[in-house]
Amino acid sequence: MRGIERMVYAEKEPYGPEQVRQAVLSAGDVLAVVVRSRKGGAAAVPFQQTVVLQSQLLG
Repeated sequence: MRGIERMVYAEKEPYGPEQVRQAVLSAGDVLAVVVRSRKGGAAAVPFQQTVVLQSQLLG
């Protein structure tokens, strides 16, 4: 998406009982933070879909 910057982080192993994935989206002077955590590991695909949908809302 144009004009939207994304910074994405995924907690690497070894992590505790939950894995955390987070993204910071920037569009002009608006920031959005997406955080997903799940016991045993946060799946990459649902997280990526959430980031893309939030980016579309900001765009």
